[in-house]
Amino acid sequence: RNLSSADAGRHTMRNYPGLIDSVMTYTQNCVAASRPDDKSVENCICILHNLSYRLDAEVPNKYTQLNNLARNAYMDKSLTGCFNSRSGKLENDEYVLPIPDEDYKPRGPSWLYHSDAIRTYLNLMDQSKKDATLEACAGALQNLTASRGLMSNAMSQLIGLKEKGLPRIARLLQSSNSEVVRSGTSLLSNMSRHPILHKTMAPQVLPDVSRLLAFQSGNNSNFGDIMTSACYTMRNLIMSNPQMAKPYLTSSMLNNVVNLCRNGSCPKAAEAGRLLLGDLWSHREFQGILKQVRKLRVSLFPILS
Repeated sequence: RNLSSADAGRHTMRNYPGLIDSVMTYTQNCVAASRPDDKSVENCICILHNLSYRLDAEVPNKYTQLNNLARNAYMDKSLTGCFNSRSGKLENDEYVLPIPDEDYKPRGPSWLYHSDAIRTYLNLMDQSKKDATLEACAGALQNLTASRGLMSNAMSQLIGLKEKGLPRIARLLQSSNSEVVRSGTSLLSNMSRHPILHKTMAPQVLPDVSRLLAFQSGNNSNFGDIMTSACYTMRNLIMSNPQMAKPYLTSSMLNNVVNLCRNGSCPKAAEAGRLLLGDLWSHREFQGILKQVRKLRVSLFPILS
């Protein structure tokens, strides 16, 4: 576990024959045997989390191949859409990016982005009560969805649509451990970049994200990261369905975001908050809500200007 956190160790361990296979198989056997909180499972998941870091940059040949497969599938679907009887335009909500074909029996680095690995992480989120294990599971999924390429889209759909993992991720936001919350919000922020997921994500994660924005206090070292991710997730999801989002725009949430924008100690979170408020103000359906919040009405102009 310690060795996998260093760059040299990470490269060597990915390529060492049988290592990833053994770690993943051992973890799956423990999950099947209802032993999710063994210290050895925590260590294994932390190793897999570390080895999944920067896969797109550090395992470029395989990851590029998967990106190309996803891109070709997208182009095939787009061409088919040209002959759609309803329209020649392919809309976001009409298209689900196919998951590239997987190895039937993955070996080595192929395990790190395989659907069986994702299923293992989600199962552990259901079963484990150890914060370090939960954080590592979310962190591994966060790494798989972090890139800006089509594979991030495919991995996000695999997690959110095929494996129905959103409720398990949303529960992480209720943790009293800020490291777990940070990993969960970062993962949701990555996934919320993809419009195809918005309809499914919004009802399942907005309650917990809005609660974070309303009540999260700055008394932990992860406050800035948590609020940044929560603002971006909220911003992406509410604009896709304004009517459904309205109940979550409470005065406590909006006032807390205003305070965040004034907080000079968290510049990234302040910028995310300004973008969220700016998008809300630009949308006519939300202006009435914003004007009802006295503190926000007085503060909004200087913040956005």
